[in-house]
Amino acid sequence: MKKIAIAGAGGFSKEICLTIGDVNKIESRWECIGFFDDKVPLGSFFMDYKVLGSINDLNQIGEETDVIVAAGKSQNITSILKQLNSGKLSFPNLFHPSCQFVHFESLNIGKGNIIQPYSSLSADNKIGNFNVFNAGVRVGHDTVIGNYNTFATATLISGGVEIGDQNDFGMNSGVLQYKKVGSRNVIGPMSILFKNIKDDGHYMGVPAMATGV
Repeated sequence: MKKIAIAGAGGFSKEICLTIGDVNKIESRWECIGFFDDKVPLGSFFMDYKVLGSINDLNQIGEETDVIVAAGKSQNITSILKQLNSGKLSFPNLFHPSCQFVHFESLNIGKGNIIQPYSSLSADNKIGNFNVFNAGVRVGHDTVIGNYNTFATATLISGGVEIGDQNDFGMNSGVLQYKKVGSRNVIGPMSILFKNIKDDGHYMGVPAMATGV
């Protein structure tokens, strides 16, 4: 088994630890060595796994190691990645065994993505790098998703949607079919986008409207 480390030691990292364990129940793929975080003290953290050092300490690992970036917000994902520069580190996709790919053969996906329990992706999806799909996220056909986006529990993305980079979708939020979402937006919980939006906005409501935050 290849060694795997978890970058981040917040609540979401506990869920990632459990997902790695569920993957290993199907196929013995990884040996989880523990967590790395800049703010959580060294020592015991979750189950039998410990915080072993800071994010930068991952760069000092002397052997090939997979890393999962366990951050629930786009800004935290990019912040962690800026610190990781070792050629020994790889960033695999992490798919929970219960997630569903309607047509995996037509999926075009990058690296470092996380797809959590009971999420589903339809046909002809294109997904970039380091996106987080929490439990029960649904992505429709022909959807294009960029990099560093986070989708909270039960987000619904309809078919033909285009999403840029570093957007954060709140739980039970959604986007109607064939709409375009720019970059660095926040879509509030239970908010639904009925129209195209550009960059750097904060949206709430049904239909979702800019809040000026």
